[in-house]
Amino acid sequence: MDENPRRVAWIVLLTAFFVFCLIVTTVPLGVRYHVLHAEEKREASVESLAGTVIVEPPVGRGFVPLESGEDMQVAEGSVVRVDETSEAMITFFDQSFVRLFPGTTVRLELMRSPRYEAGRSPNGIHVGLSGGQIHVGTALSSEAPLDFGVATLHAEASLVADGSYALEATNRRSGITVYARGRARVSGAEDNGDSVELMPRQRTEVAFGQSPNPPVDAARNLVVNGDFSEGLEKGWHAFNDQGTDGGDVDGTFSLVVDEGRRAVELSRTGGHGNHCETVLEQTIDRTIAEPVSSLVVRANVKVRYQSLSGGGYLSSEYPLMIRLTYRDVYDSEAEWVRGFYYQNVEENPTTFGVQVPHDRWYLFQSENLLETLPIRPYRIIRLRVYASGWDYESLVSDINLIVE
Repeated sequence: MDENPRRVAWIVLLTAFFVFCLIVTTVPLGVRYHVLHAEEKREASVESLAGTVIVEPPVGRGFVPLESGEDMQVAEGSVVRVDETSEAMITFFDQSFVRLFPGTTVRLELMRSPRYEAGRSPNGIHVGLSGGQIHVGTALSSEAPLDFGVATLHAEASLVADGSYALEATNRRSGITVYARGRARVSGAEDNGDSVELMPRQRTEVAFGQSPNPPVDAARNLVVNGDFSEGLEKGWHAFNDQGTDGGDVDGTFSLVVDEGRRAVELSRTGGHGNHCETVLEQTIDRTIAEPVSSLVVRANVKVRYQSLSGGGYLSSEYPLMIRLTYRDVYDSEAEWVRGFYYQNVEENPTTFGVQVPHDRWYLFQSENLLETLPIRPYRIIRLRVYASGWDYESLVSDINLIVE
């Protein structure tokens, strides 16, 4: 330094100038980046719609029960649990919402929005669905884009457009359905690069450790093995009900192929005026969650013989019947019934009966039950297909309960 003070001075001056330029450029850039990307944590409102809802805050408090009609604000990391008799609604800061149906648990993984009006970060809402069924309604905001994600054990779904969605998670698989206006990108929980994009009125399912199935129509068949391709062992319980009139002659179940169609034949002879029901029954136990708009029963039926005319003396004994048991929105159990017959020479009452051609296949499709039943179904309990009366011979094939 003593030998060349001018050189040292220039080095100091240039270094100071460089530091000055660095400060002049990086500080405004840093401030701009902060303004554009800074986020703040937000809260959501949890409301009990029915029963008792359990909220587990992330820290500092124990479980908080919410009775029907009560609500509370919750933060990131909170867990909301509803049992089999409860429902809840979570409303987020941007007016997006998640409705929890009975038996559902969710965790609010992330709830954030831009800190400043000039911010470019999206409104971020990430939900973990541990099990159960939810309906998601995403809100369209002019202030910020929305990053709404739902993760299950099997899948990750990014809801990339304003719309309506239904998601369901069990131990074995997850299902994602897009309804009006929505669009979703779905990938497996194990990121292998495979994903599918769902458009409105499409759905997919993801099994554990697998890639998402290709998109299919949103309509679903709630009946398992309705074509009897796996016999009667999968999904069906077959039995006879003799009633209370002292009969002891059971009907029979036979897997047959009739006119190229796989079917089950329900028959009984030797009844001698005693009542019997030969029953195929399937427990469904599924909630008909919003925004579902259609519920239709569909089956191929054939009636070959009936000893009772029409539906019997009380319109309750048809040679072939379909009975759907459900709980309505008031939690009362109710039933929808249709009977099939080909003759009514004694002019018995045929309430809820459908006359079909004798010994010919007939495709039956019900009206939309969500629109025609006096009280809207909420949960499907079971479906029963059976022959009833004295002596009968009927066939049934391709039983479907289509929800969309």
